[in-house]
Amino acid sequence: MTHKIEVFTADCPLCLDTLKAVKEATKECGCEVIERRCEGTECCDEAKNYGIEAVPTIVVDSKIAHTGKLSAEEFKQHI
Repeated sequence: MTHKIEVFTADCPLCLDTLKAVKEATKECGCEVIERRCEGTECCDEAKNYGIEAVPTIVVDSKIAHTGKLSAEEFKQHI
């Protein structure tokens, strides 16, 4: 089953590591991975719609699945 995965990030090492882990975990499943970047104190409209207050946050199929850093193996539990 394919999923739509949105990774809300900022320009920080934790976010970049999390985005990399998500891409690694999903490279064989055909899931769509979208990075949504929040800049400074302004976050994108999508983040506001989900009520996201911290990054990195991962949304799977329009539901918040995880907030904070995680490994590829940990993320596989969410898909």
